[in-house]
Amino acid sequence: MTTPAPSPPPLHGEHTAATRRHQATPQSTTRPTVLFLRGPFGRVMLANFAFFLNFASFFLLPLFVKELGGSEATVGWVMGTGGLATLLTLPAVALWIDRVHRRLVFQTGAVIMTLAALGYLFVHRIGPEIVCLRLAQGVAFAASFTAATTLAASLAPAAMRARALGWFGVSTLLTHALAPALGEEIIHRNGFPALFVTAALCSAASAWWISGVGEHPVSGSTRTARATLPRAHYVLAVVMVLFGMGFGCVTTYAASFIKTQQLGRVGGFFAAYTASAIGVRIFGGSVSDRWGRRVVILPALATLGLAILALAFVRQAPALIAAGALFGLAQGLAYPTLHAFLVDTSPAAALGKAQALFNGSFNLGVMASAFLFGVIADAWGQRWMFACAACTPWLAALLFGVGARNQGPAVRAS
Repeated sequence: MTTPAPSPPPLHGEHTAATRRHQATPQSTTRPTVLFLRGPFGRVMLANFAFFLNFASFFLLPLFVKELGGSEATVGWVMGTGGLATLLTLPAVALWIDRVHRRLVFQTGAVIMTLAALGYLFVHRIGPEIVCLRLAQGVAFAASFTAATTLAASLAPAAMRARALGWFGVSTLLTHALAPALGEEIIHRNGFPALFVTAALCSAASAWWISGVGEHPVSGSTRTARATLPRAHYVLAVVMVLFGMGFGCVTTYAASFIKTQQLGRVGGFFAAYTASAIGVRIFGGSVSDRWGRRVVILPALATLGLAILALAFVRQAPALIAAGALFGLAQGLAYPTLHAFLVDTSPAAALGKAQALFNGSFNLGVMASAFLFGVIADAWGQRWMFACAACTPWLAALLFGVGARNQGPAVRAS
């Protein structure tokens, strides 16, 4: 057998691809697709998919707000309220996620999400009712999404973590295409009430589906551990805020932008974004497992900024679809790789806490984008809004490049 050429020594905290392959189990190296799509990991994926069919249906909520007479700034405040509730809830989630069954946390959020979706049947004006429902949705999202991602991270094999988490992300991304496209058709045929009932059925199904996921009881040592999160996590938190701002601007305002500019169906943009993001996760998800996280994260964030900037210049439907595809390519690489970086550097006893910080930072960015960019759109127009939003992932790339330069991926035992 030929002896491989020696590789240069790894950076501080970074393991080589060979080390990660060596630590893989025989099952994970020979049958990775079976590992991802069957058993508890696959069941969590399916539950997450059903939950996000509800969540992504509310990408169309700005159209409901507009129908009720709201402005762009009103859309921003309504959409941002959900992010605010998520942010305020996450400290409690971080406190309990490593101490109780994560399956129960997910189911609690799914039940709240179901009741909130049904609550929109009784909203007929812009007022306290819609704000309260957005608050409830934010609480539900904080609980269910943190629980699902923590379960997925704990089930992902160390040697193929980015690939596994990329596959898990497919269960979210599919809904970003399906829910707006199907939701738009439901609204066209039967109105918003039918959309809200359909969304409620999806989240109810997710609560039932995850009930079949077995989970080991949390050990006493894990419950009482006060593991300190590494410095890289706090750098990553700011990176995720900036990432979330750029991403949130697009997902919050794309629907109203497309309708205002008469660029066709909203579903076309989200379908292009989703197809691109899914494709790159399936066929390119293992790149950072082989070459390191930074090699993927920095160019992906830079490309995300370019995609958002492109929206400021879109005048025709084909250009809109191309911008959506580029946006999906960048997001499809950046998010799971940043997630893998988080899990790589997380102490086992604090994985849930680290996940809550990661999710909270991203949602802080999404919330801030809804408030900030709605004001910019009202003042200077939606095109200037996207031009400003493009700067946020570029700042994220700069911060990660400087602040995490000596914090490469380290294998954490699954």
